[in-house]
Amino acid sequence: MPNPHVFHAPQSSYTTEHLLKSSQGGYFGPGNAQLPAPPMLMMDRITEISVDGGEFNKGHVIAELDITPSL
Repeated sequence: MPNPHVFHAPQSSYTTEHLLKSSQGGYFGPGNAQLPAPPMLMMDRITEISVDGGEFNKGHVIAELDITPSL
């Protein structure tokens, strides 16, 4: 598997468009992780992401989902 950092520099937050691009394999390169595509994508944006912090100091993610009547 290629190094994912070759394909994408990590960011501290991601928009819906970023998340959709990741679900299509557009961030981390072939054979690496990707997010699920809608309707399985259970977030609309990531407002905070880090490699440290969290309960076990292994990182944390804060994401948001817009609740709409169609859900």
